[in-house]
Amino acid sequence: MNSAKEIDDIISQNDIGLILKIDGDNEFSIEKLMDSESSTSPYLKIEVTDKFTMRGKVDVIPEKKYKLSIVLKNEDSDPIITYSYWKGLVTSTRSYIVGGKNGNPPTSRTQDLNQDWTAYEVEVKAVDEEDGFMLSLLSNSGTFYIKDFRIEEI
Repeated sequence: MNSAKEIDDIISQNDIGLILKIDGDNEFSIEKLMDSESSTSPYLKIEVTDKFTMRGKVDVIPEKKYKLSIVLKNEDSDPIITYSYWKGLVTSTRSYIVGGKNGNPPTSRTQDLNQDWTAYEVEVKAVDEEDGFMLSLLSNSGTFYIKDFRIEEI
């Protein structure tokens, strides 16, 4: 997995200390652009040739609450954001889809084609015996944009 400085640039708040890394076998390009309405608000254009996987895992304290927020738009890709809770290094206890529901395949509103910026928010909280939190952003080929990403303690 590779860390992308461009990803770090759009994380506006990270109270949980999550470090996102991009899988090394992905074929993609990331372009940092500036919002025409605000020269201080960068966003990322991510063009995916085949697939894109970005994820991070962090230790958490049970019962602490966080709000996960991401602002994106989907031109013609299929981005989906998943999060899960872990007990130890190998046991996933619960998993969820931001803006959607689990399934095979999972579905989410983040996959809807949308030319407007759309915000997705969810509260996350580990319970007893869960000591890890993992977040993943997955996409098939196509183009999507990320404007803001934050995890804030509430």
